This record gives sequence, structure tokens and C-alpha cells, in this order.
Amino acid sequence: MQAQLGQLRGDVFGGLTTGIVALPLALAFGVASGAGPVAGLYGAIIVGFFASLFGGTPTNISGPTGPMVVVFAGLFAGFPDRPDL
Repeated sequence: MQAQLGQLRGDVFGGLTTGIVALPLALAFGVASGAGPVAGLYGAIIVGFFASLFGGTPTNISGPTGPMVVVFAGLFAGFPDRPDL
């Protein structure tokens, strides 16, 4: 228990730093999806919550990633007649 309390400060600062770094990307994903930046922010929060709740390891790392933009761009390029996508 003492070792876990000693690491609390580092864990809090690590979480804040990760959140600050992921914030612009989450907002950009919201804009890229067409749902708006607030939807991207809510999506990152919800996914982060469930990833930490159901994650398999204590050092699980999850969050929005840049390569997903490439994957989705290629996917949506196959539907030029669907402007709603």
C-alpha cells in the first residue's frame, strides 16, 4: 500500500500529461468524423474510461492514434456517392 501511495503523484502527473497530449488529436478526430470537436472530446473520455476499466494489464496504454486517420480515409474514399459518411 505504501509503494502505491508513493507512486500516486507520478501517476497523476502522467495521466494529466497524457490527457493534454491526446486532447488535440481527440478534437481533430471529432472534426474529421463530422460530428464536431465536442464529440471527439467525449469519445476520448468514454473510450479512456472503458479502456481503463476493462484493460488487461496495469500498464495498458490506449488513446486516439494518428494512423487511424489513414485507415478511415482509405475506408471512406471507397464511398464517394455517400456524402453522409
